[in-house]
Amino acid sequence: MSNQLHATRNADKLLVRNYDRSDIQAGVMHLGVGAFHRAHQAVYFDRLLETPEGKNWGIIGVNLRPHDSQAFSRFVAQKGEYVLKTMDPEGHTEYEHIRAIIGQIDGAQTPELVDETMASENIKLITSTVTEGGYYLDENRQLMLDHEAIEADIAGGRNTIYAFLYAGLKRRSQTSKAKITLLCCDNLRHNGEVMEAGLMQFLAAKGDAELAAWVEENVTFPCSMVDRITPKPSPVHVQDVQETFGIDDQMTVMGEDYLQWVIQDHFATDKPALDLVNAQFVDDVVAYEEAKIRILNAGHTNVVYQAALKGMQFFDEAMRDEELRDYFDRFITEDSIPAIGDSIVDLPAYHKIIARRFSNANIGDTVERICTDGYAKFPIFVYPSLVGCYKIGRTPAKTLQGIAAWFVYVQKSRAGTVATPYHEPNLEALEPFTNDPQGIAAFVSDSFLWGEIPTEYPTFKDDLTAAINAMQSQYA
Repeated sequence: MSNQLHATRNADKLLVRNYDRSDIQAGVMHLGVGAFHRAHQAVYFDRLLETPEGKNWGIIGVNLRPHDSQAFSRFVAQKGEYVLKTMDPEGHTEYEHIRAIIGQIDGAQTPELVDETMASENIKLITSTVTEGGYYLDENRQLMLDHEAIEADIAGGRNTIYAFLYAGLKRRSQTSKAKITLLCCDNLRHNGEVMEAGLMQFLAAKGDAELAAWVEENVTFPCSMVDRITPKPSPVHVQDVQETFGIDDQMTVMGEDYLQWVIQDHFATDKPALDLVNAQFVDDVVAYEEAKIRILNAGHTNVVYQAALKGMQFFDEAMRDEELRDYFDRFITEDSIPAIGDSIVDLPAYHKIIARRFSNANIGDTVERICTDGYAKFPIFVYPSLVGCYKIGRTPAKTLQGIAAWFVYVQKSRAGTVATPYHEPNLEALEPFTNDPQGIAAFVSDSFLWGEIPTEYPTFKDDLTAAINAMQSQYA
């Protein structure tokens, strides 16, 4: 089996898929090897490698960020192998030894090796998880050319995904010339279009019309919808795996038992037969994206700041709190589902699945983690329910309540009167939102957060102001 990690006890409890790593050829390059990739895409490929159709679809995992190099070096030492621990809401636990990431490159240390690998005609697919903020696009999908990371990369630096794609695709266009698919796996609506828009603007800023023309001819950017709740890696699970199996795995990752990957069938060349291992190829991922973003992501976002104000540490506590569980259900049934309208997805059934997943105490998903980056989340996850309700003549009372909780949480975070720390990369953008009538007025009319709603639906500003006042009274 050519394993790096050998279970010395309870080996029968550790699922190791039946393939020999030395027989596997890499066909995928993944940019941004975090916990989510290791609990999601790598698992699908691990399953695929066991099938006769899978042999050419091993993954080469690439780290892009210097501050992740230290953790990545441990991953390299383990030759990309690790244990995935899966826990369902009833406490049933499964362990899988994942070996799909057959090559590891620290792009922060050896960027030229990334270029060389990306140029190889054996690599037919580049997947990426660099977080929502890693694409440096504003609300109009314009590349932030004045952002220091983008400025540095246009000048030849290596800070963003675009710099790596630029250099690797440039080399590919000059050597193997083989077509390739770029599959974004980040949690963004129309993520393939987002990645294409960012890359093409980057190429324009670099003044490389020749490469831009090659990309248009030889590269596709399918959209995909990915789903699995994956908490931040915890020493608790590392210790559990080490003690249960007697193996020195420092890279254990843990996830819930739910797993979904919906992929637009738009490949430039050969595609991995992921449909054999329960991924779905579809013509259009929009209905699946909308359901996930408006029910799961918006549900998380709208509930979490209220959980923080109540002093909760874990998200599942919110689902056992009568008030917040009722709030979640009413947000979905009164605002989210009506705003979506007709869907090929069974939305009431999906609502039940999400409620079950959110109640999973075994996940240990923290309120602190989900509170992170509110400024980027509201325009993506919550805005659609807001505007959708106003469009059909409904006042989205529950959505407004969730937004109000964020405002109050931000104020309490500033004042040091809330226990949950707030990690917000865009703190400067929140500065005008002070805890007074002027600050509230700035917040309710902010165009980055609420787009055209404040001008197109004049009651919105009063509705949200009233919701904030009520929330301030509740958590005075």
